Amino acid sequence: MWRALASRGIRIPHQKVHLYVRSRGWSVPNPRKQRPRGRCRYEREHTGSLLHTDFHRTSLLHPHVILYEDDASRMVLAGGEFAEESTDHAIEVLDEALAVAASWGLTIRELNTDRGTEFFVSAKSDRPEATPGRFQEYLARQGICHVVSRLQNPQTNGKLERLWYEYDRHRWRFATLREFIEWYNGEIHDALWLEMFETPKAAFQRKLPVEVLLGLHMRQVEGLGAAA
Repeated sequence: MWRALASRGIRIPHQKVHLYVRSRGWSVPNPRKQRPRGRCRYEREHTGSLLHTDFHRTSLLHPHVILYEDDASRMVLAGGEFAEESTDHAIEVLDEALAVAASWGLTIRELNTDRGTEFFVSAKSDRPEATPGRFQEYLARQGICHVVSRLQNPQTNGKLERLWYEYDRHRWRFATLREFIEWYNGEIHDALWLEMFETPKAAFQRKLPVEVLLGLHMRQVEGLGAAA
């Protein structure tokens, strides 16, 4: 909250913001966060090197949502809300995410999912009609490496788990999922460059690979030359 205010030119001491948040009941001590961490957070260096995805549902009264989030920047590339979880929906929204990446001249290299049947079918499965899974076959055709989380290890996909927390808190303030995604991508993210009040959208561009930035620059130069 302090950084959000500071980015708008409003300077208030940290302690005053902290006391106000505590007085409103928006922040309470969390003993779990005060214990030493047993794991180190990982983060890819460049945009597009790894996406995370999964299905989620706020409650039984809400639709099933799937989002594709970039690991390096935390930007959501695409999302969809559906009446049920399915491989078809996962592929449909992935197509949109790949199109967004392609508009930047970016190729997605890896995708992390859990072992849900919409995404993954083990080679040892006794279901011949789903071996290998259609989602896995689709990734192979796209040249995307499928990074599958270990069993009972949700921390591998922890960035997306954190995103679900924000989704449940804020999604229903907006009329559409697209509006929520635009809001999320434009908000300051505390896992990014806080001193610059960085948002996922800004981090996505900052962390593009050098060759992609060079390609974007050349396209812009060629566009200016054609216009002249």
